Amino acid sequence: NSGIEKAFLFDVVSKIYIATDSSPVDMQTYELCCDMIDVVIDISCIYGLANSEAGLPYDKESMAIIHLNNTTVMYLKEVTKFLAMVCFLRKESFERKGLIDYNFHCFKKAIQEVFDVRIKVQQNRKLLSQRRWSKLTVTNGVLNNPH
Repeated sequence: NSGIEKAFLFDVVSKIYIATDSSPVDMQTYELCCDMIDVVIDISCIYGLANSEAGLPYDKESMAIIHLNNTTVMYLKEVTKFLAMVCFLRKESFERKGLIDYNFHCFKKAIQEVFDVRIKVQQNRKLLSQRRWSKLTVTNGVLNNPH
């Protein structure tokens, strides 16, 4: 319903796309995405570094819209500190920007839930490791395992 023709999930630092839709990827589209990410970071470095986190030019407010001369619109939005979504859509479809932003918000929330699960798993592994270590006892200067 949003009319997005092609979408990429990019690692902003390496400019490698992590995921895309099922339609074929051509090199020119990929290069346009990389150029767009470079432009956003370059402009942010020049104009947007007012007390940002650790001097990072890319933050939760990062986004860009580029209207190409062939009635195509490129739309970039920040997903996480290191990920960005770059979409290609027709100018007519971009008139429903509210719907696109809503779908993007749902996607961003789902990605954050994936990362939250990962963090919880890492914390649980750390707690389990600490418990195993605490079961080890030192008796008469010798480390013994009660198992």
